Amino acid sequence: MPEFLTLVPPDEARSTLLRNISVRASRVAMVETISSLGCITSKDIMAPHSLPVFPRSTVDGYAVISRDTYGASESLPGYLNVMGEVPMGALPNFSLSPGSCALIHTGGMLPAGADAIVMLEYTQIVRPGEVEILRAVANGENIIVVGEDVMQGENVLPKGVRIRPAEIGGLMALGIMHIEVYEKIRVGLISSGDEVIHPALEMQPGQVRDINSFSLAGVIEQAGGLPVFYGIVPDKFEALKDVAQKALSECDMVVITAGSSASTRDMTADVIATLGEPGVLIHGINTRPGKPHKSQ
Repeated sequence: MPEFLTLVPPDEARSTLLRNISVRASRVAMVETISSLGCITSKDIMAPHSLPVFPRSTVDGYAVISRDTYGASESLPGYLNVMGEVPMGALPNFSLSPGSCALIHTGGMLPAGADAIVMLEYTQIVRPGEVEILRAVANGENIIVVGEDVMQGENVLPKGVRIRPAEIGGLMALGIMHIEVYEKIRVGLISSGDEVIHPALEMQPGQVRDINSFSLAGVIEQAGGLPVFYGIVPDKFEALKDVAQKALSECDMVVITAGSSASTRDMTADVIATLGEPGVLIHGINTRPGKPHKSQ
């Protein structure tokens, strides 16, 4: 094929390709959040509720009314009555009154009346039911308030964002189990050549294992696409044409590996020409490695 000898620079080849790509209407699908890694959000995702939904302690210590600790120090400690222990994963069944406190653990829900936490390191039990406070705390210290991370109705994940592990965790924290995403671009992969066999098979003299399909599949997945394998096609024009037509009808794009060099047995360009407009745009790129003949 003589036009193969007219090699074009990579940037020119890329520009020519992009000018001739027809953009299809984006398809959307509802997927499980846990399976959405690498997907692109097709619409804004709003928080169904605030996070956290209740005021929580960020440390182990004692829930207090902050003004009860003012002036407390190691040299002049304050003393508070312990009303009980805040249960983890449950609503406290008591509220604080002036001069009282409650043992609380990291993540525990503040009892009514409490507005701060004294870290355990700055307390000391002096007698049953009474604790010594060795440091004052301010209103809001060592707690996280309702909605501090996310407010109800907040846009937590805008349209057009690629889902990473962090996004999956954030959505799970909000109880969002399904999200709407753009369907991944389907890329058909065809290997050609009488000498090419599947990697699982034992090679006979003159045979080579298929490498390109699996390497390309990894590249496609990294880019957010979905590789679709169409197997290995022998060096027969009609066979390659039939598989290429099937792949093109089922996928958004098709990649054919091998079969497009200067040999008389290389027929990929001729097959592409039968698949419709625009046909073969470029048949050779000025880059190395990649030329079919020995580089000078």
